[in-house]
Amino acid sequence: MTVTVAKFAARAARAPITALALLVLGSATVAAQSPAVATDTWIKVCRNDEKAKKEECRTAYDLRTSGGQFLAAISVVEASGEARKILHMIMPTGLLLQPGLKVQVDQNKGEDAKFSMCAPDGCIAMLATNEAFVASMKKGGELTLTAYGQASNPVTFTFPLATFKAGNEGKPLDEAALKKREEAISAEVAQRQKSIEDQLREEQRKATQAKP
Repeated sequence: MTVTVAKFAARAARAPITALALLVLGSATVAAQSPAVATDTWIKVCRNDEKAKKEECRTAYDLRTSGGQFLAAISVVEASGEARKILHMIMPTGLLLQPGLKVQVDQNKGEDAKFSMCAPDGCIAMLATNEAFVASMKKGGELTLTAYGQASNPVTFTFPLATFKAGNEGKPLDEAALKKREEAISAEVAQRQKSIEDQLREEQRKATQAKP
């Protein structure tokens, strides 16, 4: 059975997480575009670890292109009673693994994250951090992940932080709300893809008519 990054991440968290339609970007030389409206917010999901007697929450954001295609994702993982926070990132394939990632909030000092595993459709990177870093995200304007392509060129992914504080401090989504959100995202992605296809067909039609 093929193990995908989405399945790996979900299994590692053992909690319902936003469904990820991972996009393989090949050489990963394309910079991140504006995310789709339906995903333009941070969401929080929580689960109870009965064995450890702790609650684990993830505040997550999926970065997508203007056409709704998945680019990258980041989540802040917090467990009750623990000072340590974990940044969990899902990145496209085609990036250089050895340099890792640079994680930076606005113009603050960047933190170095390392890739932990890869699957055919994406790679996971993780960074152990603390409450001070999460506090900077709550006050910040954007979080930037900088990776490197095969030609050692920097590739940046920018996550807006405008809704992070509200998402992190607010109530977590229950399964019904999460399912409704996923359905809305799927519908929007399908609509955007149809719009792009219609536009391409129209441009092809005009190009054909313009030929002598």
